[in-house]
Amino acid sequence: MAQIDTKPAHPDLDDLRAEIDDIDQAIQALIIRRTAVVQQVGAFKDRQIAAGGKVRVPYRPAREARIMRTLVDRHQGAFPKTALIQIWREMIAAGTRLEAPYTVALCRNADGVDCWELARLNFGCLNDIIEFDTALEAFHALEEGRVAVGVFPKPVPGEDHPWWRLPGDHSRVKIVSKLPFGGRPVGRGQDTEGFVLAAIDLEPSGDDRTLFVAEISAGISRDTVHKKIAQACPDAEILGDVRDEDHDRRFVLIDVPGFVCHESGPFAQSLHKTGLDVTGIQVIGAYAVPVSSTALTEDHIQE
Repeated sequence: MAQIDTKPAHPDLDDLRAEIDDIDQAIQALIIRRTAVVQQVGAFKDRQIAAGGKVRVPYRPAREARIMRTLVDRHQGAFPKTALIQIWREMIAAGTRLEAPYTVALCRNADGVDCWELARLNFGCLNDIIEFDTALEAFHALEEGRVAVGVFPKPVPGEDHPWWRLPGDHSRVKIVSKLPFGGRPVGRGQDTEGFVLAAIDLEPSGDDRTLFVAEISAGISRDTVHKKIAQACPDAEILGDVRDEDHDRRFVLIDVPGFVCHESGPFAQSLHKTGLDVTGIQVIGAYAVPVSSTALTEDHIQE
């Protein structure tokens, strides 16, 4: 028998509010169902650890990036996409905390800027945030496992001891994400950008960028070095440049398109071909490209 639609043709305010209540109940039921599945994931990981597997930080930025991009791509209607992303960020953060509570480390840059707002938006309202006096202290906390992730401010030109020089070849701590990923906070911190560091495996999200630190002879001027890097990779962005006077070396933080973590050799060769004296090249991380402001504001057109 066909179902009869009992909704009034012209609902009044009470009818509309009743429908909102029904929708809210359905949403909450799905959250409860989602949480139960997350707990099963946590139990599965516990069994792996009990069988001798390694304890890992429950943070997968590449997977989260794919989820957020899918939300934006399929969204319709007037509800803001930035708010939609934030709802999912809180759900993911709360679910991850059920697997293993973790702490977020913060530090300030040379201008005294921190990323507290970005950390809270990305890792939710329940995870603890600890601010360290220096980037070195925050980095050591990551290496020692006292914190799970660290949010470091975008490098400032002219820093004497930039934090991006800390990840060494033998350190598991790498740059794994860039913030903000989907929309900026309003008010304090709305112009802040940062990077997330963690001791987790790097994985591609489908649209990524890779970060290299190139060690170059300091005998060439800064402008010449930057021009030659642009010649070797026109889509590269130079995020940092610091000179080591004691060893007559220049270290340059280079942001290049693509997930090319295993291609430092070819990248070094392309720099050599420009005439640069590159004595070393190191991958210090990779990150999923954040959702663009255009994608967050454009209307979805249903075909």
